[in-house]
Amino acid sequence: MNISGVLVRSYPENIQSVWDELVKIEGVEVHGSNDDGRMVVTVEQENAGQLSDMLVRMQDIRGVLSTSMIYHQFEENE
Repeated sequence: MNISGVLVRSYPENIQSVWDELVKIEGVEVHGSNDDGRMVVTVEQENAGQLSDMLVRMQDIRGVLSTSMIYHQFEENE
């Protein structure tokens, strides 16, 4: 299992719509945001190779300015 922390930046006026789109993606959880458009997001995936595709998918959401992986952890499946 791969767990990644991602910082998503959006236009402040698009926080809610971006949040709503992010939580529709399997394995994505939004933990919070602030008034300037930053959102703290975690992504859980089986394959580490999928992360770059996930970042691009999040980047393509209308209103998103940038996505940056800030943390990554790999855990062995039991």
